[in-house]
Amino acid sequence: MHYLEALEKLKKGSKLYLECQSNPSIFHQELREELKNKGQKPYVTIITCSDSRVPVQHIFSASMGELFIIRNAGNIIGDFEIGSAEYASEHLGVELIVVLGHTHCGAVDATVRNQGHSYIKSITEKVSEAIGTEKDQRKAEVLNAKYGVGCLKKSEVLSKLEKQDKLKIISAMYDIESGEVIFEDIK
Repeated sequence: MHYLEALEKLKKGSKLYLECQSNPSIFHQELREELKNKGQKPYVTIITCSDSRVPVQHIFSASMGELFIIRNAGNIIGDFEIGSAEYASEHLGVELIVVLGHTHCGAVDATVRNQGHSYIKSITEKVSEAIGTEKDQRKAEVLNAKYGVGCLKKSEVLSKLEKQDKLKIISAMYDIESGEVIFEDIK
């Protein structure tokens, strides 16, 4: 599916989520069998935070097999996330990657407040690269998502696909209070 079609499908699913407050998508045995036999064909890769308040399939009114979701605290982008995104685009034909940040992100908050210990420090250090000295929580959350886009574009595989107009990589923000998703404009 072309990235513009994929983005429109995400926007339509997001609108439905806001209107219905439920996920009307299909989750049944026949679909599980079909996905087992025919494999997955997701139309988008979503890289987002592990935060349980970000219910990705629900936000986009999506069913099994539609979203290739990569999650970690702070929606940070490293080698594993880039490799997973490359796999989705090269082998599954995904033409849209969305780095989905969200409001009230604990990883960003910990970074802004200069907190984090043990292995959490590896997350806050990566978020710190993204936000620099920004202390405004919302601005920092947006910067963090946009930084993830830049990290993905460093991949030779993904940047080549983007130059060939076979892939678009954008950021978006999910507001956990309103349920709204604001997408970065495609240029």
